[in-house]
Amino acid sequence: LPQRPQPVMGSAVDQRLLGAALAAVGSGCAACTQPQGDPKKSETRLALARDFLGRNELEAAETEANKAIAYLPTNDEAYNVRGLVHYLRAMGTFKLIEIDDCLTGVDADALRTDMDAHLAKAGDDFKRAAELSPDFGEAWANRGVVANLLTEPDTGIEHLTQALSNPARLVNPGLTRAHLGWAYFLKGDHVSAAKELRQALQFQPGMCVATYRLGRVYFAREEWEKAAEQFQHVSDQKACQSQEAALYLMKARLEQGLTDDARAARDACLALSPRSCAAAQCRAKAF
Repeated sequence: LPQRPQPVMGSAVDQRLLGAALAAVGSGCAACTQPQGDPKKSETRLALARDFLGRNELEAAETEANKAIAYLPTNDEAYNVRGLVHYLRAMGTFKLIEIDDCLTGVDADALRTDMDAHLAKAGDDFKRAAELSPDFGEAWANRGVVANLLTEPDTGIEHLTQALSNPARLVNPGLTRAHLGWAYFLKGDHVSAAKELRQALQFQPGMCVATYRLGRVYFAREEWEKAAEQFQHVSDQKACQSQEAALYLMKARLEQGLTDDARAARDACLALSPRSCAAAQCRAKAF
């Protein structure tokens, strides 16, 4: 399987995506068109699905989302919620592979196959939501996130651009733009990536995701001081808790020849998730 980029900032991004999506569900319009079914019962089941999703009870959330769809097959919000269930299952599998224990070989391959399957199901549900309501910006944004995780940056750029073109049902334009910047980064277009990420930071100064990713752009361009500055900003924010930022801060400090600062970044990296793949990379550096 191709090497897949790590989800932006791990669980912090999962929570941001989930929070934005749940807010979108609360303000959505599942029965705006003339429905064929039972909109009231569908909305009741959708509310239950949203509640279970917020508590990370994924099986119950999926069950209620399925009921919401059965009562009203045009309930775009229900498809979006069910897509989030699959997305969070994929991220749970990723955590098993990369964070809880850095797995390799057949064990990792089997889990990555599961992760791919969950992401495919998530993508199908987000696609259906967007087909039902082409102005559903959050569904388009979620499609873009899935495309980025599947290393399909052109598709990610297309979906995320569409999301930003439909802001009425897009909860967090800044985060969506940060995802668009990451899609450009994955494509190798560092100029466009930096442009989108800077704009995201104008929406939300200090945003963990955009700051880390802008650091990755500078790092790829070998602008070590600028890269280190971004990674340091992330590492200094307790709310971010980014092991990836600590890893790349260590690398940038080494490129700058700042051994003591690199050692401090390595220690911070190891303290976050000692058994992760990022920790293994931090530990491998001898200085």
